Amino acid sequence: MLFIPSKNHKNLFFSISSYLANSFLLLTLIILISFISSPVLAQEETSPNPFANFETIKLPNGLKVWYKYLPNEANVSVSITVPWGADQDPAGKEELAHFTEHMLFSDHLGRSEEQIKKEVEDLGGVRNGLTYPDRTFYFVRIDKQYGLFAMDWLYKIISPHAMEENIVEKQREPVAIEVGARKRELFDWINAYYFNPPFLSQPDFWAREFGKEAFPMRDYYYYGSLYKITAQDLKNFYETYYTPEGMTLAVIGNLERNEVLNKINSTFANLPSRPRYKSSIELKNPGRYWQSYAWDVQSTAFYSHAFKLYNPNQEQSLKLIFVSHFLQNRLNAQLRFGDRKATYGLGIAPVQRGLATTLQISGNLKESEYNFAYEVIEKELNSLRNATLKNEDFETEKAAITRKLRVAYNSPKDLEQWVANSFYNPERYQDFPDIVTIFEKFTKKDIEEFAKAYLVKNHEVLYVKHVQPLSQEVYAIVILVVILLTVEISRRYLMQPLPMAQIRYIARFKMPLLTRLITWLGLLIFVAIGARLFIFLCESISYRFILHIENFWIQWLTSLVMTVIALLLFMLLLASLPSKVLLFTDSLAIKYFFYRALRIPISEIKEVSLQKFSDIWLSKKLWRCLPLTFALRSPGIYIKLNNNKSYFFQIRNKTEFLEVFAQVRQAKEQVTEKA
Repeated sequence: MLFIPSKNHKNLFFSISSYLANSFLLLTLIILISFISSPVLAQEETSPNPFANFETIKLPNGLKVWYKYLPNEANVSVSITVPWGADQDPAGKEELAHFTEHMLFSDHLGRSEEQIKKEVEDLGGVRNGLTYPDRTFYFVRIDKQYGLFAMDWLYKIISPHAMEENIVEKQREPVAIEVGARKRELFDWINAYYFNPPFLSQPDFWAREFGKEAFPMRDYYYYGSLYKITAQDLKNFYETYYTPEGMTLAVIGNLERNEVLNKINSTFANLPSRPRYKSSIELKNPGRYWQSYAWDVQSTAFYSHAFKLYNPNQEQSLKLIFVSHFLQNRLNAQLRFGDRKATYGLGIAPVQRGLATTLQISGNLKESEYNFAYEVIEKELNSLRNATLKNEDFETEKAAITRKLRVAYNSPKDLEQWVANSFYNPERYQDFPDIVTIFEKFTKKDIEEFAKAYLVKNHEVLYVKHVQPLSQEVYAIVILVVILLTVEISRRYLMQPLPMAQIRYIARFKMPLLTRLITWLGLLIFVAIGARLFIFLCESISYRFILHIENFWIQWLTSLVMTVIALLLFMLLLASLPSKVLLFTDSLAIKYFFYRALRIPISEIKEVSLQKFSDIWLSKKLWRCLPLTFALRSPGIYIKLNNNKSYFFQIRNKTEFLEVFAQVRQAKEQVTEKA
């Protein structure tokens, strides 16, 4: 049956058709918008991961290669890392690692140092070598069209060098200029061997926390060290530490894999294979919490907080990096960008030195906000240690960290810096870690267990330098008052009244010029040694006990007490140096330089006579004698007491003194007989 629509049916048909058409157009538009917008949304949700797709290639000679293809980059980074540096310098030949680095840029394979430099720089590239305590890093950054040339250039830099004597001498001076080496003069020697000798210095952070064997205290005399280094020393250092098995070659940028492999096979694969050097020194954990406080004239408090890890593996090191980013975001959000501006910013990062690793939290804090900042930092650390952090807060911070890693480190130079500063140690990293993916897989429990194990008291080192509460004027006045009071009290204690109305004779002890010079020189040496040992004792007491007390007044009063003791000891020394002899009607007195006088009754004097050098210095009489003269040219006066103590000295007129003494003794005896 044929259906013929009526007029109403036609209207209905056209309405339905129009509705379907409009719906189709709308659906098409929605699909089109979705198609256009979805890649943008996907791009926002999943930015490229610059840490992914690093390829590790091991060459037959042991060299490890990290290759990363970045098709959209205009530049290429080629670098090589040697996991040894200045810590391997032999004692007395410091700067050997640095010198070796300079030698590798010197004349080589028929090219001068200037030609080697210009080969890269004339192409618009940047190249350099950097020597650190625990590594040496060489790099070239250049336009991608010269990337293969850069690989060839860096291979020639790192390849074995003859270390010829004439080239060594030519390179010695630039190293000396760079480090500011110069010959020591008088005050330099005094500073090196008197004020700051290593054997009288307190251990620094690395020696104290990781062992003196691993990080020994040294006397760095750059000039003396540099000019002791020989060509053979440089050759031995290169052959010991520049072994392919220990080095890492990183090629990052827009270079095709096959081209890179072909270039490597014709260059770096030819480096001679040698056994990799492995250190036998073990780190030592003191297993205790260390805190130290100081006060100084400054505008803000300095805060430094470290947590130590001893030879962490790769997983632990990566968790440490994650925690540093996590705390960086959390702490600066509260202390820098919160309502209370306690700091301009805290720096939080892992710091490595060989197998020793620390998490460093440091920065300047507003003194008035120090307690607030300290509480915030402790609260954040405790939230990880005690598993009190909210899940949503952890996930939010983790997402922020991985987003930043995706965006902030996507150039060859950025990734090169991760090789240079974080992943250079082959003991931890055989493959370049994809930290974005790894961080995304970290759970709250993973980080909390890590914090509970390592961010704890017996791994903690805290150092704070506060703003000194006293002005410099008040400080100076107090010191001056303390010195004056000490001198006055000592004077009253040491001074003994003498019957000056009964004085019969007075004479200054006399010494020949040579004897006087020798005496004062010996006294100066004695005072200098004693003062340095006293300073060492005070430093040791402060280092072990006082610096751990966060109280300005205790530390300040302790310093004042040590100053008073030093002053008292010096005055007692002066009070033991004879200067004059005095005769009274009933006694003899020895007057000393500083107030003190020793009065001896005439009745206690057993003998007064003239003696020669041999009579005293070559006899038993020297025992219990205070010799103030050698008596080489003329005899000296010898006075012996009943208790066998004695004095041997010279004065201007010995005959006159003996005559007066005889008169005094005779008069005293007559008085005694009458009594």
